[in-house]
Amino acid sequence: MIHVHWLREGEVLMIRPEGAVNEEDFAQVASVVDPVIEKRGRLEGLLIDARGFGGWDDTRALLAHLRFIHEHQPKVARIAVVGDQWWLRAAPLAEPFYGTPIRVFTSSEEDAARAWLLESPPEPEPITILPESEGPVIGVRVTGRLRDEDYDRLQQELIRRLPPEGKVRLLAIIDEGFRGWTPKAIFDDIAMAFGPWRHRFEKIAVVAGPGFVRWCVEHFPTGLLPYPVRAFAPEEIDAAWAWVKGEEPEPHRSDAAVAEPGGTATAQGSAPAQSQKPAAGEEEASAGG
Repeated sequence: MIHVHWLREGEVLMIRPEGAVNEEDFAQVASVVDPVIEKRGRLEGLLIDARGFGGWDDTRALLAHLRFIHEHQPKVARIAVVGDQWWLRAAPLAEPFYGTPIRVFTSSEEDAARAWLLESPPEPEPITILPESEGPVIGVRVTGRLRDEDYDRLQQELIRRLPPEGKVRLLAIIDEGFRGWTPKAIFDDIAMAFGPWRHRFEKIAVVAGPGFVRWCVEHFPTGLLPYPVRAFAPEEIDAAWAWVKGEEPEPHRSDAAVAEPGGTATAQGSAPAQSQKPAAGEEEASAGG
């Protein structure tokens, strides 16, 4: 069976399996968790006390466990696992697939596990719309590990803010807490860049704290995209906003080549070309002839 207990009502849950678990045990936990997720969007924390876990009653119980993980783990902000079994050390390997931070604590560290869930600042949303956003200029802050549902929410927000045929000028701030993408989110990112949304972007600025992100943007073959993409360092945030808004000063006109009606390019600001006249001696010779 699985004992269920709220450490903080409606936010942080503790589950404690005892002996072998069965299919109905996971249905019981889901009945407690699902209403909270439906109301709040996610569970802030989950503590799994695995010290008494005795395996599964049968194959159906194992499948129910795997299904429960697949459906619920992405909707939990952070997970702490308490136990001394050696195989528990592999639990954090699931984090890249579901995006949820997982930490494993020994039996003697249960207090630390509770403190991590109850006293740490809440995990921020992976994508947050910045208050500076206005009209077609939209700024977002990206942190943590991106999941496919984050892209769904971002697209819905862009659709809400843009007219049907409008284009967006996007500024994305990738902060130091960014941990990458889940496998499915990688495909969502590619689909957003090269799919139907490619015609809805006017330009994209990426302000990247992690160096590897900025390197990827700087070396990306932007010729494959119908819109410009520029990378900025964190200290260049003002320049990034100016570029996205179109407020960067234009190149000085005197330095720009301007095509003349006759088809010759001259530097604007330079003296106009003078029509060639015959020298005085040549003019007299012509008159005498």
